[in-house]
Order: sequence, then structure tokens, then C-alpha cells
Amino acid sequence: MHGNAVAFRAALADLEQHDVDLIVSLGDVAQGGPQPFECVELLRELDCPCVFGNSDDFLLTLDLGNEAIEDEEQKERLLETARWSQEQLGAEGLEFLRGFQPTVEVERILGCHATPKSNEDVILPSTARDEVDRALEGVEAAAVAAGHVHLQWLRRFDAMLWFCVGSVGLVYEQSEPLDPVPFRPWSEYAIVSPESLSVEFRRIPFDVDELLGVAHAKDFPGYETWAAMWQR
Repeated sequence: MHGNAVAFRAALADLEQHDVDLIVSLGDVAQGGPQPFECVELLRELDCPCVFGNSDDFLLTLDLGNEAIEDEEQKERLLETARWSQEQLGAEGLEFLRGFQPTVEVERILGCHATPKSNEDVILPSTARDEVDRALEGVEAAAVAAGHVHLQWLRRFDAMLWFCVGSVGLVYEQSEPLDPVPFRPWSEYAIVSPESLSVEFRRIPFDVDELLGVAHAKDFPGYETWAAMWQR
């Protein structure tokens, strides 16, 4: 969700039109957007399993981990946003994040944030096979469901199915350098059958102007820079 409850609510409204037994959050819930508290409250209401993402870790520790950021201004913007988000969440909200799990297994599917062993490593369809094999070592599930890379994709590695569900609140294309206006105006998630391993990718538009209005009203840190990154 990355602190985007406007997109989260749009995804949940779409999900209500489908018959699902369980919702699983694959992490990165509160950091990066103007509605960290609202996203946590929605998850509390859902009472669903939640995976611990790298930005959840960052929000708790203010440690960027393996993310190499040489631009000191960008690093300071991330830290400023994280400190603001910590204040929004308060002690109870931060404690809720600490309860997230490294992985969640649902029948034949293993849910993780980035890989079954890491919430920071990057796996893409183009990733070298030896890297994928290392990430899957010891995994006995029939499929891996991940987030982290903000892309929807699916690939089979031998008998193992690996799919990424996209991002509910912060969709963008993985590119170097990042596009000047990278953030897409829709929410992404997936509906999955553990029995057949069928995967349906969902893309739901949401009101970007509503999100920007919330951010402006809350004096979200770095608002002008952040708002200019959203496509309409």
C-alpha cells in the first residue's frame, strides 16, 4: 500500500465483487504515502496475515538496508517521510508492523515480500537462473507469491510457479533511471487459486487527485516533489 489508502480502498471495493476466502498482505504497508495510519487501520479491520516488507523494516529502524542511495537529499527525504509516518502511526501502529511475518504459507502457495529468504532481493523475469535457484533453495511450495518490485509478472521455473502481484498503492515501471513521472494511477493485486494455481491479475483505477488532496491537507513531507511524480 505504501501509505496510499485511497488506492487500498479502491482495491478492496473491487475485491468485494469476487468470492475469496482469504486476503494476504505481502508487505510495504505504511511508508511512502500520506495515509500510513489509515492503511494500518484497514489491515486491522481485515484481520489478515501480513508479510514483513523492507519498507516496513525501514519504518521501524530507519535503516535503509541494502538499498544503495548516494543522493544525500533523496536519502534525507526518505528519512523525513519515515519520521513523519512514525508520528502518524504512534506506538500502537508501529507495534502492529512488528507483528508481521517473514512469509505466509497458504496451502500450496508461499507468500513473501521479495523472496522466501529476503525482503530486499530483487527477482524479475529476466533474473539469471542461478540467482532464482538460490532464492528457491529449500522451498517446497508449488508457487511463490511476491511483491517488492511493483510489477505484475508470472514465470515458471521448472515445476515452480513464481508470480508478483504488483503494488496496491505505488505502481511504477522498474527502470534506470526512474521515469520523471513514474507513478501510475491504478492499484494492482492478484486473485489466486491454491488448488489450480490460476492467477488473475487485477488493475483498478483510483482517484489520484483525492490522494494528492489528502497529502496536501496533511502537509505530507516533500509534497510538491512527490505530487509531481504522479500520472493522471
